[in-house]
Amino acid sequence: MYAPNLISVGIDRYGKSGYSGRIWHQYGDEPVRFTDMTDMLRQMEMLYDTWNFPQSSTDSRSFVEKKKPVIQNPIRKAGAQMDVQRVQGRRGDKGTFLVCVRYRQNSTWQGHVVWAEKNQQQSFRSALELLKLIDSALDIKEDENTQVCENEEGGWDKQ
Repeated sequence: MYAPNLISVGIDRYGKSGYSGRIWHQYGDEPVRFTDMTDMLRQMEMLYDTWNFPQSSTDSRSFVEKKKPVIQNPIRKAGAQMDVQRVQGRRGDKGTFLVCVRYRQNSTWQGHVVWAEKNQQQSFRSALELLKLIDSALDIKEDENTQVCENEEGGWDKQ
């Protein structure tokens, strides 16, 4: 799997209160840590904004006017090299998901996610749907006696 905005999400802790872990991308060697689901989405959105890829079709609104920080885009930075090896082989303790956001339209994300441990791919139409797919995969992984397959509604089923 290859894409200039490919992100590997490694889930290290999972429980009723959510999950935490690390994000790896092709433009840096150090993982970006996240503490919960909201933080994960926020960190990913900041990376996409920094890369300006995929481009957002809408501007974010806020209650407070904020000046956007000037961030040098690592994709355009002199000498910055995209290296797929920085993403491949990275694993979370509880689960690993390769996320490729193709579009940022209607103030959300569209793309596909690969559950690395099961080598299964699903498309998602929103960031919420992405979270639900990750949640469902982690729930399935907790139950050791289940077999995994795709269902007609786009999720992973227990059988």
